[in-house]
Amino acid sequence: MNDNTRGIMFMVLAVTMMLTSDTVLKFVAQDLPLFQIIFIRHLFMTAGLVALAMRDGAHKVRPSRRQTRLLTLRTLGECSVICFYMYALAMMPLGTATAIFQLQPLAVTLAAVVFLSQPIGPRRLIAIIIGFSGVLLIVRPGTEAFGPGAILVLLAVGGVCLRDISTRILGPSLPATMMAAIASAALLVLSLAVMLVRGGWAPVSASQLGLIFCGACFLLVGYTAIALAMRFGDIAAISPFRYVSLVVGLIYGFVIFGEVPDVLMLAGALIIVSTGIYTFVREHRASVQRVPAH
Repeated sequence: MNDNTRGIMFMVLAVTMMLTSDTVLKFVAQDLPLFQIIFIRHLFMTAGLVALAMRDGAHKVRPSRRQTRLLTLRTLGECSVICFYMYALAMMPLGTATAIFQLQPLAVTLAAVVFLSQPIGPRRLIAIIIGFSGVLLIVRPGTEAFGPGAILVLLAVGGVCLRDISTRILGPSLPATMMAAIASAALLVLSLAVMLVRGGWAPVSASQLGLIFCGACFLLVGYTAIALAMRFGDIAAISPFRYVSLVVGLIYGFVIFGEVPDVLMLAGALIIVSTGIYTFVREHRASVQRVPAH
């Protein structure tokens, strides 16, 4: 088995585990308040990530003032992704939310053009526009996707842009586990604050606690697997396999929640995925051509 094959396997495992964690949260959110679930999940998550960060020597790192500002922006973006997307999952079908969320690679590419002055050709720009138009096929008046849930997913995509652009500027200067642990701890504090403002703590059964714990474990496995995917495989080979999450989301939505996507929703999802893969391939080719030039 070569390195790219290993990378692809880890990428498929990563997106599957992350989506499984989201599905568990959506299932439990039918009976428990959302921010209470986030609080419990990130108790487990923070403990696990802090242990991983300490293993990577995060306790020896002293961020500069500039790094601290970027880390704050990254943490804000991560918190936005989790809160907006989890709220959306509680309001709309899993498959639909997953399909809209596939806009994130296109959105990050566009954000990099705006905020990092990265070059973009007309073909990639057209692909991004077509990709965003795919959302219009999914979000149509009269469908379940037309409403606040879709707006929340788009806000989550905006959070992804803030998180990823901040991470790109930071580069490899800080351990990834350290950044993830800080974001998880921030979500822990944020969810606790929301619960204190709203008041009350809903009783949690042993089965619900077990499901939330499993969700946290799935997410930790996902974080680890995506790090291994990036370590083993070429980005050009493994990144398109992020879109496996769409297939997994549609399957989970049908099997667990009885969601049946319509033809136009599937067409919109196909447009988003196709333009996303095309944009990534073009971006990779452009970066390879720029290296010999330098």
